[in-house]
Amino acid sequence: MLALSDKVVQRWKIPDSLSGIRADHYLVYHIGRISRSKAQKVIASGDFRLEQQLLKPSRRLKAGDWVELWRVPPDSSDIEHLTIPILYQDERILALNKPGNIAIHPSARYLYQTVTHWLKTHFPGKPIHPCHRLDRETSGILLCSQNRATDSALKQAFMKGQVEKTYWAFVEGHLDREIDCARPLCLQGGRGKVAIKMIEDSSGFASQTYFRPLRYDPMTDWTLVECKPKTGRQHQIRAHLALEGFPIVGDKLYSMGEDFFDAYTRGVADLSQLPLPRQALHARSIRFELQSQIYSLECSHPFFDAFLTPNPDEPSTQLVMDALPGLAETDGLS
Repeated sequence: MLALSDKVVQRWKIPDSLSGIRADHYLVYHIGRISRSKAQKVIASGDFRLEQQLLKPSRRLKAGDWVELWRVPPDSSDIEHLTIPILYQDERILALNKPGNIAIHPSARYLYQTVTHWLKTHFPGKPIHPCHRLDRETSGILLCSQNRATDSALKQAFMKGQVEKTYWAFVEGHLDREIDCARPLCLQGGRGKVAIKMIEDSSGFASQTYFRPLRYDPMTDWTLVECKPKTGRQHQIRAHLALEGFPIVGDKLYSMGEDFFDAYTRGVADLSQLPLPRQALHARSIRFELQSQIYSLECSHPFFDAFLTPNPDEPSTQLVMDALPGLAETDGLS
């Protein structure tokens, strides 16, 4: 076993929303691609600590606690192939078009192949930081701050619901009506196989997402849906769509199920079962006000755009299938 001095340390502060969470559940939640049993082994090895103190998996963490994960860098530091287009830049913000399958922050599997490391490499010495989160498999607009004041202002705006976000998603089935979903959500934790799954719970956090169908294709039985989250819970769009009976195409957890997701995290899942190589969710546009200036940014994606054909009566199946290689190339998939 390597000494701690030979490893890379990551430090995280427990947010108010996760106060009281078990140490093993938090590790699963934050890393996202690790089973609960693996998290318990990491804790038992002493690689996950509370302010340098050894933990038990059942230890309850409090808001404001600082935890540390000591680990060996798992991925290559070569990011020359990693391309992240810049949508907009001024003295305050940097807006990126994040490809799918690129993590924002370091995790157990990714240290260098991340947005934060890309930012450090391409903007050395500059305090540029992502202001919100997108799932690793979700593509689209990612806002970054270029100074401390902007970082604080944007994060406050996100917390207060003052940032208007629009996503596009392919969902399974024919969604033929608008839905204003207000199901409260919370972490599943120990109530199921996958602790990081968000489930409906009357005692959970208030969550609201508005859905509007844009186009249905009977050949694939998919609907392109516009999603407008009013709150910002983890997996909110994915969980709400699944709870309404229209899971996102390619979602390894909410569509494929907990058994598949567990197998996927262990590297033994049959990937041929997936209809798409990643979940079909894209952050399409964002609108907000910063220092009396209105920002309105939009980010297209060829795979999603291909679904909207000029003739509304023409099945778009072939266009979507033709665009699939574009999804793979854009998102670094093979």
